[in-house]
Amino acid sequence: MIERQDRFVNANGIAIVYRVWQPAAEARGIVLVSHGLGEHSGRYRHVAAALTGAGFVCYGIDHIGHGLSEGMRAYVPDGWLPVRDMDQLYHMARADFPDLPVLLFGHSMGSLIGLAFELRNPGRLRGIALTGLPVHGEYDKPAWLISLCLWAAQYIPKLRLSPPGLPTVLTGDDEALRAWREDPLVDKGMWRVGTSAALIRLGREICQRAGEIETPLLLLHGSDDHLVPASGSAFLADEVSSDHVTLKIYDGLRHELVNETARDEIIGTIRDWLLLRL
Repeated sequence: MIERQDRFVNANGIAIVYRVWQPAAEARGIVLVSHGLGEHSGRYRHVAAALTGAGFVCYGIDHIGHGLSEGMRAYVPDGWLPVRDMDQLYHMARADFPDLPVLLFGHSMGSLIGLAFELRNPGRLRGIALTGLPVHGEYDKPAWLISLCLWAAQYIPKLRLSPPGLPTVLTGDDEALRAWREDPLVDKGMWRVGTSAALIRLGREICQRAGEIETPLLLLHGSDDHLVPASGSAFLADEVSSDHVTLKIYDGLRHELVNETARDEIIGTIRDWLLLRL
């Protein structure tokens, strides 16, 4: 696998960093990689290794305010901002490999961004694979708390007030947790009010417009995901218009499936499903 790092300046004048992982042999397809809240594309290097081994070239973006990209740490005031950045990444990938089909893998916040990209650009993606989809992220929280968050975001959007929970909600794998704790690019603070509100609004819009999604979908979720409920993935599987939807709930697993104890099996499932879309 050949890795390189580059950046582009988005429409708001902010430098956005991205990584490219390229197979040693000729590429067969492009996979855009969209990470979750507080993390960065470098955490998906092991996923890229499996995908490049199957002939995919992977483009992983550090979303605004994340990883090596510019912007206030973990601050996403509007859920559509990183979607527009994904547009730029898509066009750069197509310029590099104009004859290859493009697919997308997204996790958590990154899965919302991926679905919003599909709504903004219907038909551009050959397939979308998602883990930990948070479209029902507000469902296991009191309604008054969600209302308070949406109200407060109008006045104190940059304030860190939303507790993300203990790191153990992410995975039951001790080594993966150690790597998360030691990663200086991972934002480990409380979530900003404006970011939480932006993701709630984006999730609601995706639910309302789910019937517009016709692209093949792979939806993977852990049954013990206490960060966002698996009901969101089940809902989307029922509501989209796509004729090719695969939903799998992994018993006993938590939020970050590609960093879970069964990660080799799960990454293999993602790889094999993406290959079927070529």
